[in-house]
Amino acid sequence: MLETDVLIIGAGPVGQMAALLLSQHGVASLIVEKRFERTTAPKAHAVNSRTLEICESVGLSADAIRSAGAPPNEAGWVRFLSKLNGVEFGHLPYERQQDDVRGLTPYPLSNIAQPDFEALLAGALEKRPEVSLMRACECIELQEKDNSVIADLTLRKGGKIVQVNARYVIAADGANSRTRSALGIELEGPADLQHNMMIHFQADLSHLVQGRPGILHFLFDPDSSGVLIAYDLKNNWVLMHGFDPATQTPESFDATTCATLVENAVGEELSDLKILNAGAWSMCAQVAERYRKGRIFLVGDAAHRFPPTGGLGLNTGIGDAQNLAWKMAANIKGEAGESLLDTYEAERRPVAQVNTEQSLENAGKLFEIFAALYGPDPTATRAHFDALCKSPESITALSPFVEMQRPHFDSLNLQLGYRYCSSAVVDAIEQSTAPLDISTYTPSYDAGASLPHRWVLSDGQPMSLLSLLCAKCFTLITGPGGAEWRQIAAAVPRALHCLTDGESFQNQTPDFDWYTATGLPEQGALLVRPDGHIACRLGIPPTDAVDFLSNTLEQILGLPAKGDK
Repeated sequence: MLETDVLIIGAGPVGQMAALLLSQHGVASLIVEKRFERTTAPKAHAVNSRTLEICESVGLSADAIRSAGAPPNEAGWVRFLSKLNGVEFGHLPYERQQDDVRGLTPYPLSNIAQPDFEALLAGALEKRPEVSLMRACECIELQEKDNSVIADLTLRKGGKIVQVNARYVIAADGANSRTRSALGIELEGPADLQHNMMIHFQADLSHLVQGRPGILHFLFDPDSSGVLIAYDLKNNWVLMHGFDPATQTPESFDATTCATLVENAVGEELSDLKILNAGAWSMCAQVAERYRKGRIFLVGDAAHRFPPTGGLGLNTGIGDAQNLAWKMAANIKGEAGESLLDTYEAERRPVAQVNTEQSLENAGKLFEIFAALYGPDPTATRAHFDALCKSPESITALSPFVEMQRPHFDSLNLQLGYRYCSSAVVDAIEQSTAPLDISTYTPSYDAGASLPHRWVLSDGQPMSLLSLLCAKCFTLITGPGGAEWRQIAAAVPRALHCLTDGESFQNQTPDFDWYTATGLPEQGALLVRPDGHIACRLGIPPTDAVDFLSNTLEQILGLPAKGDK
């Protein structure tokens, strides 16, 4: 029987990130993946700012990810077209990929095909001795015993059964999670909202997008509607094409059929077209009713299935992994109570619910453009569409419908602005139930919020304050007059990484003032969790400050406070 601290089911980006994060804490993990090799289908493409911040925290360079992805000047737009070579109805910026966003995050969103992102994660994993990977290996049964989980694995080549004894299990096995089903955890929300074929193909289409590049091309011609995704203008594209499972089967989309669909969508014959693969998928908007059963936890698509409108699936999954990993590591090392693990669901499930609703709203708004382009009479759709395409005035009149889509492609507040409310945060402020402005991110120093980025100078080098946080323990950031809090931290029987504003680093952010920004006195401090979220705001130290800080940490970690039984 194999032994490991954590068994991770699924070697996609979320599973790999969970292993990387655990290894930072010295926690061993075994990843099992049923596929023989990494899939080549591009799948997700948007790696957002929060995900890039998390990548940096585990030593995976955000700049390396950006270099491996599509250049912002190519991937910085969304186009609304009849066909790729046809009439354009309007365009919008695709998220904020330029340097003008670096005042809010050090890492603007990047577009990179998921297999390329996974390859970078795999390269980082190879340097971590705490991580093992078994491919062509499927988990067929999980049984809890005492303080561990016994997993039965089958090797797909030869059918040999292997058993693993793990302290915990992380299920990162995707939208159709076998683990979730075996645990009897239901999904809440609508399934099968729309059926699509993903057609992955190779062709050089750069000549067709000269002067109007983009990452997403929404196509509205009644006979060839769909979405073209440009992972690489010269050789890596995907066509998302709707199909009706009542009258078609996925098997009917052979290479010839797919080639015809691609050429119709593009608007011309392609001599270099090569169909690489095709697969069916269903649009869902669902969140698991629970994220945990005993010692088994759901992350990523196993916990939530979003419509692709918003690019939130992969990124929300990476956030899941970050939230769970430090809590699981603390528990395994005896530094936290079992209740800390309950805060994983309490903190991450509300994020998934918001992202699900927003993705669904984004998808719904697209139908407003269809209605405007196709007209009120379904028997005259073709004639209405063709007449509109020939009328510059009618195309101009579509501008409000295009503008309506802007929040869909400008979601910085969704990426950075979520906050946590659980027992792992002291005096957390719950999210407002008012409609969310998903675009306007306002940095916050409230408990539960992620510590805001700002540019500082450390040892003469400019960097983000986020780079100075410790990913292995709590960080105490004190105000300019916070020397007393640093002395108190040294007396607390738990390792704390201490930083003093203006001493450990110098501010480079113009006009930054500690009190104005944080609302805390200069003698105050911020206690920041290993995942970068503010756990507690501390004012002027009380007379029993050592016991106070110790008890605060115990409370956050789910341990009895000093003096409690």
